[in-house]
Amino acid sequence: RSRRLRRRPPCRRRRLARPLPLAAMQGEPTNLAASVDASLYPVAVLIDELRHEDMQLRLNSIRNLGTIATALGQERTREELLPFLQEIIDDDDEVLIALAGQLQQGVAWVGGPSYAHSLTGPLEDLCNVEEISVRESATDALKSLVVHMSTGQVARQFCSLISRLASHDWYTSRISACSLFSSALHRVGETKKDDLLKTYFRLCSDDTPMVRRQAANVLGQVAEALDQDSMLDGLLQAFEKLAKDEQDSVRILAVNNCIALGKLRSTPDWQNQIIPVVKSCAEDKSWRVRYMLADSMQQLCEVFRTKTTSAVLPLYLRLLSDQEVEVRMIAAARIAAVSAFNPTKEFLQSLMPAMEKLTMPREHSQNVRASFAGAVLGLTPVFGTELTVEYLVDIFLHLIRDESPEVRLKLIGTLGELSTVVGVDVLSQSLLPSIKELGKDNQWRVRLAVVECMPSLAKYLGEAEFTKELSNLFRLWLIDPVFSVRDAVAANFRRLFEVLGHGWCEGNVVPQLLEVISHKNYLFRISAMLCARTLAEVAGAPLLEQHLAPMVVKMARDPVPNVRFNAAKTIEAMQKAPAAAGAARESLLSCLRELVSADSDVDVKHFAQRALTEMTTLD
Repeated sequence: RSRRLRRRPPCRRRRLARPLPLAAMQGEPTNLAASVDASLYPVAVLIDELRHEDMQLRLNSIRNLGTIATALGQERTREELLPFLQEIIDDDDEVLIALAGQLQQGVAWVGGPSYAHSLTGPLEDLCNVEEISVRESATDALKSLVVHMSTGQVARQFCSLISRLASHDWYTSRISACSLFSSALHRVGETKKDDLLKTYFRLCSDDTPMVRRQAANVLGQVAEALDQDSMLDGLLQAFEKLAKDEQDSVRILAVNNCIALGKLRSTPDWQNQIIPVVKSCAEDKSWRVRYMLADSMQQLCEVFRTKTTSAVLPLYLRLLSDQEVEVRMIAAARIAAVSAFNPTKEFLQSLMPAMEKLTMPREHSQNVRASFAGAVLGLTPVFGTELTVEYLVDIFLHLIRDESPEVRLKLIGTLGELSTVVGVDVLSQSLLPSIKELGKDNQWRVRLAVVECMPSLAKYLGEAEFTKELSNLFRLWLIDPVFSVRDAVAANFRRLFEVLGHGWCEGNVVPQLLEVISHKNYLFRISAMLCARTLAEVAGAPLLEQHLAPMVVKMARDPVPNVRFNAAKTIEAMQKAPAAAGAARESLLSCLRELVSADSDVDVKHFAQRALTEMTTLD
């Protein structure tokens, strides 16, 4: 077999190397199905499709291997079907992936666990192909099959398979071998474990970087399968060597391996051997390695709890000031999760210089500032009210006035976390002036974010303070030029009704809606109706009868047809509200009948008739 399994043209499909138990197979006829009796015809069709030029037919036949194997019997499947499948390995990737999946389920086809090893032949060939998805499917199937094998089968057949793959000239086979070690190590004795580890260590020093990368990728799984100190010591040496590899694609996996090895033992001696590798990753010349370390800092703190304050957190502080933008971004995004492992005033004081550098004007990348803004409010529940007011509020105010709308948007989206920690006085004095400015921001996404945080602010400020400071913003948002903002106002009026109640809504929302329904711009009048529709879903009967229903009836007489048919749609939605009964229902029905009989616009009549039909059906 060549260094790589090369594709053959579809027309050169190989036939069964040995005759199947069908007499018509002798002489290799061009159409097996034509030469068998009716009872075997479906199976013969599937066998023919295994050799067909059409890939979809071959794929269909592969997916029905169980039917073919059942018809042939267990012995014939082992002796004839499996060798034949090895002859047709050179196929499209989709077919080969399906073949691996079918073989994974084939233990019953070949006679049970005693013959499970016979399925490894085709899968071994699949481990040699170039396409990674095929190799992964094959190795997954092999790892599934090893569960069914006896200890003797694993020691003889499965370990021999690993040895052959590990010694193959083509690097793809050696990559596949790396994925199989952990499955075999669980099932063999000490002698075989030593042999397997020697093979694995050889692959850790392979000339091909892709093989070393895969060896590093499975190092944690191999470590979990070992139980002797001598073996773990040898593995630790391989780990340290891979962490110093010349290729950053190999070194980048050292971070995950530090976490995996750290979980094995919590003894100081063991962890003291791993911490130097963590430190070397923080100083690595490749920014990708440092990025991976910053991204995994929370897991490292969890694993090395006894070393967090003295060894891990100083590395994190260094990464916050890294020269690469990407590293600073991910480090800033993890600031709250990492700080939770040392929620002390001392650590916050050591964190402050790094956080100040992440704000303008020292930090020139708006992406870094945006990442920091999205995570910094998560520090408030970690450090508590006193430290937040003393150290963090100024940083919040700096970011909330940032020149980049993306930064302001990220910070506003997490304001709820701040309002749960700091008191009303701090919110009113320090942050509300900035929030009011952002409610009028030139960027509509920023205005939208402020609208979305209104229910949270209302909950913690209380009705009186919220009304005094922020209620006037809704008048501006109801006539906002961007529909998404106006639509968000309608949705949040409902949430505010649930927080502040009927009285606040009647005294503050209704007067503003009455102003807007008289606006000269018909789009704003439609938005006011949307607000009435959402409020009707939670409002009581008095509010619906006295304010919302009359408002919609008035809009049904608007000179603009778009407003009138939206009024019909609003009535259709209102009639489903629990409070829609009595006088309010009658006024809405009367309005619909008037639109159906007298309106000159076809669309208005259509929506009015639809609403009227639904209301009368419910009656």
